[in-house]
Amino acid sequence: MVERLRQSRLAGELSPPLDNLDEEKAEELCAGIVRALLGDFAPALLLLPGTERRRAQALLAYTYGLFDFARQGGLEGEKLAQINRWEFTLEAAFAGERTGQPVFFRMARENERRRWPVDALDDLAAAARRRALRHRPATVADADVDALSLGRAVAAALLEKSLNAEVDGLASALVRLGALQRLGEETAGRRCPLPASEVAEGEDGRLDPAHLLAAARRECPRIRSRLLRAPRGLVGLPHGYRRAAVFSLLAALRLLTEIEDPETDLLKAPPRLPLGARIGLLMRARWVGR
Repeated sequence: MVERLRQSRLAGELSPPLDNLDEEKAEELCAGIVRALLGDFAPALLLLPGTERRRAQALLAYTYGLFDFARQGGLEGEKLAQINRWEFTLEAAFAGERTGQPVFFRMARENERRRWPVDALDDLAAAARRRALRHRPATVADADVDALSLGRAVAAALLEKSLNAEVDGLASALVRLGALQRLGEETAGRRCPLPASEVAEGEDGRLDPAHLLAAARRECPRIRSRLLRAPRGLVGLPHGYRRAAVFSLLAALRLLTEIEDPETDLLKAPPRLPLGARIGLLMRARWVGR
């Protein structure tokens, strides 16, 4: 398993020295992975109670590991085998085996405190397998299903209950927005999260930057429609999660506006929230999400 992890671009975080791995060190490593993953949305976790924040960090680090394997190049069978190993190692950690890996250590610790929903974890792995088998979505509908499946599984794992359509929609919109923010990085690695029906590869297998930007901006209204339907579904969320969702919603709407700006070079310099804006949104989320 460790050898497989070394092939991941997260090897430094996911495979630290195996000795003297304590809970505090594991928490710090997972938190670092998740800060890099969430970027502008990382402050949302500050609005959660400490116990829930650490639980969310463990889950998101585990999920990122699954999808890091899924998005690698290479044979589909090898990617699926890596995902299977990731799942099996989690099961071993739940059974009390010491894996020496911080992600599994933290997931197992959280499972002791409160059981993870098995169906939600299965759904996460299923979403990763679909990603491994498909280089990119064929249509807008396919991309929507992929984002909805991932967003719903993460939300269900954290909240441990059935969610409403608005919360599912918000989660999927955040997944799609994150894909737009990483569009330049992904296409530089010969990957594209945008549907093939929206932007086709050239004869040389490359994607035209102008076509990519046009397709990304066509995606924005679809994301916005889900975001604008979200508020009425947030009322039933637990207090901390409601405030985190409000922050994410406000941040997403602001970033979408900047992505749509013709002056924004999404591929080379995707929009980011300055520190002052993050602080302001945190204050608004605390107030609105009361």
